[in-house]
Amino acid sequence: MFWLTRPPYLRWAAAALIFLAALGWDLQGRSGSPYPFAAQSITAGAPITEGDVEWRTMPDGVLTLPDLNAPVATRAIAQGEPILPSAVGADQGIPNGWWAVSVSLPTATPIGASVRLISTERAVQSEGIVIALGTSDLLSIAEAGLVAVPPEHAAAIATAAAEGTLIVLVAP
Repeated sequence: MFWLTRPPYLRWAAAALIFLAALGWDLQGRSGSPYPFAAQSITAGAPITEGDVEWRTMPDGVLTLPDLNAPVATRAIAQGEPILPSAVGADQGIPNGWWAVSVSLPTATPIGASVRLISTERAVQSEGIVIALGTSDLLSIAEAGLVAVPPEHAAAIATAAAEGTLIVLVAP
């Protein structure tokens, strides 16, 4: 007598309501914002130009927008990768009257970082700002880069860097 039992109308109605709710949720459209992605590979230390950026819509709250006022890549950014605030620094340039000195920097020192330079032989201390990153030497743990230093300490810091008696402290 299975044909005399009532069909499960309530279950069918509940399934239809769940389906319609899911369809409505999907079709309502979520709000999104444009977010920068790398249109091409960007090397560490290179300025990020408009041609390097591809804007894609992402759901709100997923990613944080970086500051793109005079941006410089603080690390290598691969093509198609989102441009995160941790990968972007401001191009501070060389302060007026300061000199750029080639210095061995600790690995992963970002552009724009404040550094303290200490010469162990000459008893000279100086503040500095990392303005450019160089290429890594496969045989060393440091990376050469350019650091802007005040003119009164430039010669002593450059000599200490060439002699290998320079200590570089990076501000957190």
